[in-house]
Amino acid sequence: MAYLTSQNIWRAVVAALRADNGLKTALTGGLHEGLAPEAVPYPHLVWTAVVPGVKEDTWTSRMYVALADVVVVSRNSVEASNLDQSVSDVLDGVQLSVSGHTSLICHRVSDIRMSEDDEEGRKIYRIGGSYEIWTNQTSS
Repeated sequence: MAYLTSQNIWRAVVAALRADNGLKTALTGGLHEGLAPEAVPYPHLVWTAVVPGVKEDTWTSRMYVALADVVVVSRNSVEASNLDQSVSDVLDGVQLSVSGHTSLICHRVSDIRMSEDDEEGRKIYRIGGSYEIWTNQTSS
């Protein structure tokens, strides 16, 4: 059997974030994979994804353990923290709807807090977390 790639896992993460209307409205700069384009307004969200590897491979199924970093980028640390809490409310402890997989759990495994100065000396805050997503795909 040919197993699906991890792309459906990332679609499910983004779909869950976009489905929360309050979060979607508050993130005026939108959601972006990797890096946001230069002129994107604040606040916005960036996510990066890694599939560390197959946790367990049997004759009839494959378990995936994926890791996603989801970070809110803002000029205001309180705003970034509040939006990060909203992201955590959406993703932590939920079963995502992953096409072709049985979703087992998505949970936050670490926090991310960074700040930096832009070229004009103004602060930019990056606050978020790393999420572990466990899915299982059964052969047909």
